[in-house]
Amino acid sequence: MGLLLFKGMKVGIQDGDLSTNFDENGISGANLNLSTSYNMLPIWLKIAYDNLILTKKANIKISEQWNEKDVNKQSLLLDELSTSIQVFVACGSALDALYDQLKEFANISQADIDLWKSKRTPRSAQIVEIIRRVYKLDKNFVKGAKRNIKSIMEFRDKVVHSSHEIRQVCTRPDISESVDWRFSAYKYTNSMIAYQRTMELLVLLYDKKAENAKVNENMEYIVESLIELGLVQKNA
Repeated sequence: MGLLLFKGMKVGIQDGDLSTNFDENGISGANLNLSTSYNMLPIWLKIAYDNLILTKKANIKISEQWNEKDVNKQSLLLDELSTSIQVFVACGSALDALYDQLKEFANISQADIDLWKSKRTPRSAQIVEIIRRVYKLDKNFVKGAKRNIKSIMEFRDKVVHSSHEIRQVCTRPDISESVDWRFSAYKYTNSMIAYQRTMELLVLLYDKKAENAKVNENMEYIVESLIELGLVQKNA
């Protein structure tokens, strides 16, 4: 049986995957099991983009149908909410994947990680620190990345670890009534910003390059995958 491999996949041999044996005639044989890892980061961004398109369509329906007679306003808002939150979850998952792929190159110790746990350091701060160490980023870049990543991860966490506690209602410029805060936070304009900021970060890191060749090779694969998925345009 063959093995299906794709460009950019990691392939290796884990402990116990290679074994040798001898048959009854004393002839030796070997058994090898390969292990692989498919990079999910580009797929999360494809999921984010697909849901962003659906969120935009839902937002347009709100603006076009909100004041129509007998319109189901709850249904209109839920269509936008359900797709918008998936944009944030997917973007947050892509950033988590970036953290995981860079961590081994960041010269981060187990003591540092344990300290983060004890201090309950926000995930966004951990992601920024890993990126900063690998790419030797300047203060201005770090400041902008910290602000954007913090916002994306906080929006992601509020739906992944959702609370049912009451909060003050919110307004939004495209409808006349006040709504639950989620219908104001998870709308097309905000999910579009989250997607754009995530993509911009990856492209900037790709352009900047790291000192480690393996990091750059992995980022090149990510960008190539984003081009193949139609999320990034290939430079002429």
